[in-house]
Amino acid sequence: MKLEERLKGDYMANYMTFFPVGNGDMTLIQTKTNKYIMIDCNMRNAENDDKIYDCNEYLQDTLPIDNGQIYLDAFFLTHSDNDHCRGIRDYFNLCAPEDSDDDKIRIDELYVPAKLMMDETHYNDDADAIREEAQRRLDLLGTEEADTPGNRIKIVGYSKELKDYADAIVPAGETISDINGNTDYGAEIFVLRPVKKANDDEESDVNDCTASFKITFEINGGTYIAIIGGDLKCENWKEVIELNPDMTFDLLLAPHHCSWHAVSSEDTHTGKADPVIEEFLEKSKENAYVVSSSKVIKRDGDNPPSYRAKNVYIKHLKKQDRYKCTAEYPNADDPKPLTFKITGQGFSIKSIATATSQYNSFTQKSYGGE
Repeated sequence: MKLEERLKGDYMANYMTFFPVGNGDMTLIQTKTNKYIMIDCNMRNAENDDKIYDCNEYLQDTLPIDNGQIYLDAFFLTHSDNDHCRGIRDYFNLCAPEDSDDDKIRIDELYVPAKLMMDETHYNDDADAIREEAQRRLDLLGTEEADTPGNRIKIVGYSKELKDYADAIVPAGETISDINGNTDYGAEIFVLRPVKKANDDEESDVNDCTASFKITFEINGGTYIAIIGGDLKCENWKEVIELNPDMTFDLLLAPHHCSWHAVSSEDTHTGKADPVIEEFLEKSKENAYVVSSSKVIKRDGDNPPSYRAKNVYIKHLKKQDRYKCTAEYPNADDPKPLTFKITGQGFSIKSIATATSQYNSFTQKSYGGE
């Protein structure tokens, strides 16, 4: 069957899927040119717990195959907290491509935040494993092997400590020129953070240096934007807004799992939302969706997710139902991945049935083949 027939009219569509992984982030993007990009993971073992969604099964059924090896074109780690990289050792190959386990997913190009490569601190076993794999790839720079799937590496954010890896660095304020060796990867990913001064500040923590992105999809003359902020705190978020004063969005992944401290620097229970954040949210009111990748949001003292922060976002949405929590989609008893389709009409939520089938419309039998 020809590719066009298998895509069934969705050739010009893009998809973003957010997974029900509790207080954690895991986002899968499929672009119109059939590039598969994942940002963060929080994959838990679902084998003996039917309350945990089986993300690995979804990926195994969804991702393309290269000579029997399931792969991602790119994996982006925003920062080293465990709820953004949990399970990567169990479900992904962190090794030379010739040593890959066919039961695990190969990462063709790995994107890591600068701070991960600067610190020798033990974060957690998964983050340490990513750092070790990133260093393996960095050690290949300047060789022919460096530009092969499974060996590609980029560092997000600049620091003077990383000047020896300048060719692999994508600093804040620049657009990622290619994904997995492809300049036409079906989207445009602009790096919002981390800025150099945060990386070079010895007092900065991993959230201050979280990688954040503006992802732009251009379709039939229309421009549609998603923002992935990682675990941005309010002051960092305000800095992003100051550096990008005209930025709006069609979809926002609420920073730090809908934390109050992403929208305010004041007290969790009595403080007010920051007016700079509110003004930014209001600019996108007509078209915006906000997604909270978190556990169920309750009216209690938890933070994150914060019930008060949720209300801040809802206040700046055209309709309340444009705020989605991954733990509550389609319902809290049996949450499923939340998939948005991006077409010339903008972002729209796919039904559960079609969201599962659209990814399976394309399977690459051999890398670079037709």
